[in-house]
Amino acid sequence: MHRIVNVHTNTIHRASENPVAQRTTCGALRHVPSHHVERLGEDGPPADASRCGRCFDDAGGY
Repeated sequence: MHRIVNVHTNTIHRASENPVAQRTTCGALRHVPSHHVERLGEDGPPADASRCGRCFDDAGGY
């Protein structure tokens, strides 16, 4: 599973199966400028990052 982080809000999202349509499964980053969005590498997410409640069932909701 690929993950994307919004570095401005420090929130982790799941990458969309169809990246042409949208960046994340929840669609929350479609209007976020690209300089606020990074694809996570092998290092993993930042320790203090929160997880999107729409992308991850075990995270809080909106």
